Amino acid sequence: MMEAALKLMSRRNGRFVLFVVAAFLVFGATIELGLGQQAPPVPPDIRSGKNPLVSSEAALVKAKKIYMENCLQCHGETGKGDGPMSGMLKERPADLSDPAIVGPMTDGEIFWAATKGRPPIMPAFESKLTNPERWSLVLFLRDLSKTKPNTKSHNK
Repeated sequence: MMEAALKLMSRRNGRFVLFVVAAFLVFGATIELGLGQQAPPVPPDIRSGKNPLVSSEAALVKAKKIYMENCLQCHGETGKGDGPMSGMLKERPADLSDPAIVGPMTDGEIFWAATKGRPPIMPAFESKLTNPERWSLVLFLRDLSKTKPNTKSHNK
């Protein structure tokens, strides 16, 4: 019976269903396990740290690929917080295209958010993405939000 059902689904639909189920399980587990937790505070050396990567067309192309593979599901293609998974979350993901949100953050704070996540909503990418990949996301978010790199926090 399962074999017949699988035959009825096209390969594309089957992949989509599998993706949705997997994403729900991963994000559901992340949200469930993260309840009551907070991200560790940003260490001062990270908060004031400078992005070791230089923005270039090639760097932004690589960074966009990383974003599309890891962030799009919640934050959406243009960073507005309207990705396909956003409706399943208790809180809407941040609008990463908004200069009022991204601008006051230091590059280190953005890097730290990608590293440790924002429990219980955003998963940590510390074990999934390398340091250079997370720093490249900082470049991408600066480009997306049309903000400049900074090392002086305007956040509390």
